[in-house]
Amino acid sequence: MKRKSSKQLWRSLFIPVFLMTLFLLPLLFILVKRYFSAELIPFSLVNSFIMTGGLLLNIFVFRQLSGRVRNLVIYLLIVVSSAGFAVSGLFYITIRHTLFFLYGMEVMISYILIIFLIITSLSLFSCGFLDYQRMAEKEKRAKEAEKKLREETERQMFSARINPHFLFNSLNLMVSLLDDRDRAEDVLIRLSELLRYNLEASKKKSIPLEEEIASVEKYLFIQKERFGRRLDYAIDGRSRREIPPLLIQPLVENSIKHNLDHCDYVRIAVTIGEDAGGLTLGVTDSEAKLTGEMVGQGTGLEVTRRRVELAGGEFLVEKGGAKICLPVK
Repeated sequence: MKRKSSKQLWRSLFIPVFLMTLFLLPLLFILVKRYFSAELIPFSLVNSFIMTGGLLLNIFVFRQLSGRVRNLVIYLLIVVSSAGFAVSGLFYITIRHTLFFLYGMEVMISYILIIFLIITSLSLFSCGFLDYQRMAEKEKRAKEAEKKLREETERQMFSARINPHFLFNSLNLMVSLLDDRDRAEDVLIRLSELLRYNLEASKKKSIPLEEEIASVEKYLFIQKERFGRRLDYAIDGRSRREIPPLLIQPLVENSIKHNLDHCDYVRIAVTIGEDAGGLTLGVTDSEAKLTGEMVGQGTGLEVTRRRVELAGGEFLVEKGGAKICLPVK
């Protein structure tokens, strides 16, 4: 970006400065001496190349030294360089045609001073612009890095959350199943796998959807063991795409938490849809009481909504259930 802008700056300055220095000398002779000669053209042409080259060299030197040397030192170098190019143009005319220089000495000195002021001012202006652009780009990169760091921190913080009530209830469930060792062992194995998955997934930015579904199945299995006939579930659809970790489980938790406390039976359906536009995940329950206003009231739904937005997706509430739309990446 910076290199491209510098090239555009060079191109935009080259032609105007070249034409300005080319016609300035003949114009001064016409205005001051009321005189014009064809010999002025080659002198002006050579000086135009010298002065324009000096301007571009000043910009190039600034780009190379910017950030390594103090700007004040660079600006002094630009002034000295501009004076050097102006004097070199004067020497060229003096050596090539001494009589012509002596005839129009006051014009030539005025011409060189004007050229010096033009090259110096344009060089300083261009370098100031490039310095401002460099600082703006640096600030932009810093803000982007800060934003990425903040999003990554939020992602890890949100992903690492484990519902303490679920853990407490699962331990109580295993205590109640001590007389049935096989069932207790099944619950313990799935709980340990679920907790291990939560810890490992929280360190990743994305995971295969199949792993997320397997984790949700373990979670629902444990809850089914706890609630028995009061809870049924179904998972429909498969996909090999990756999603941010732990998106579906909070939605399932919400359905169980806000329904089984008030009714005798709940059926939860997890659906997966996939097309060229992206991936669609849905979590609905037989009560279908979820509304848009409820999303901002509970921590679990709000956290999930925020994580979906960080991933560039959309969190919707439709027909009393939650729907997540994730773009193709």
